Amino acid sequence: MTAIKEHRGKIIVFANPKGGVGKSTISCLVTAMLSWSGKYDMVQMVDADQQASSLRLLKRIAPDVACSHYPISYEYDKLNMIMLDQIVANFRMRQNNILIIDTPARPNQEGMDLFAKAHAVIVPVSNTLAELPTTADFISKMDKIKARSGKVHPHLLVIPNKIHRNRKNLDQFTEYFKDNDVVIGPAIHDSSLVRKVYHKEYESKALEKEYLFKDMKRVVSFIEKYVIKEELDEIYRIDDKYERGNITYLDR
Repeated sequence: MTAIKEHRGKIIVFANPKGGVGKSTISCLVTAMLSWSGKYDMVQMVDADQQASSLRLLKRIAPDVACSHYPISYEYDKLNMIMLDQIVANFRMRQNNILIIDTPARPNQEGMDLFAKAHAVIVPVSNTLAELPTTADFISKMDKIKARSGKVHPHLLVIPNKIHRNRKNLDQFTEYFKDNDVVIGPAIHDSSLVRKVYHKEYESKALEKEYLFKDMKRVVSFIEKYVIKEELDEIYRIDDKYERGNITYLDR
């Protein structure tokens, strides 16, 4: 495949203050699939959560993909935050490089400010009252950080996760995020794969046979088109009538 040389390096953050939303699983699969595509000079992950779930999972899925661990919770000193900030700055300058950052639950203000330096913040969430209100509050805070800076980045992308396979109507997401500057991406219907990956006898090549893999291909294509190839940037530039607070559905 032809490398995408014309685009600068991209920083993509996966975040949600609510634990258990599927953030680590999805971020690892996106990282692995971007690397497997062969389109990019480097795809790398940083696990910023002290539990190191992504670090362990990525080793099972794609052991050849580089993954660093820089936990940034309140229990750690600021050195990791400084190091991560520098890594973000370096990747931004590298054409055709992708940096994925999986973040801890309940990030502090320093963490939120770091997220704001990304090109996109991807927010997995299911359609349950246990996850939607907390997620909406987080997106509102990120939206305010964007508004203060006057920049279109980071794009806020909501990925509906753990959605019943027969459910096509995602109006509940529209209701919760109606006052925010967000894009609703393709839904993911099955997250049981992670349990299989942790079994020793499970082989990575079996991923392509899983139902989740089909959904993830749509999610990865969505990220490539609108974030990595900068089509969302172009939408912001050419849409003079764009107003904050509109929800956009793309490639559903």
